[in-house]
Amino acid sequence: MTTRSSTEALAPFGWCHWHKGPSGTAVMVDVVEQNSGPGAALYACAPCREQRGLTRVAEQAHEVAYRDYLIHTTDCASCSRLGRCDVGGRLRDIYQKALDGAA
Repeated sequence: MTTRSSTEALAPFGWCHWHKGPSGTAVMVDVVEQNSGPGAALYACAPCREQRGLTRVAEQAHEVAYRDYLIHTTDCASCSRLGRCDVGGRLRDIYQKALDGAA
């Protein structure tokens, strides 16, 4: 009889909501929020992410923060100066925190 070594690692297991099957590379790519009741997290494997252009939720946070920052700085005359306005400064801080969290 063979026994599993204490150093032998089990294969990672996940579920891909796109191809509806098991995957060792599935990561969270979307969060479905509801007004009442629990929400849901959707996972995708590496091939499905590549085929459909999906990104990890962790990577999406800094993309949203950067887009908000850019939109504000292009629309705000105060942000085009050397010194940023209060809103632009706060958005820049949020973007930096999102970058720090993604690393």
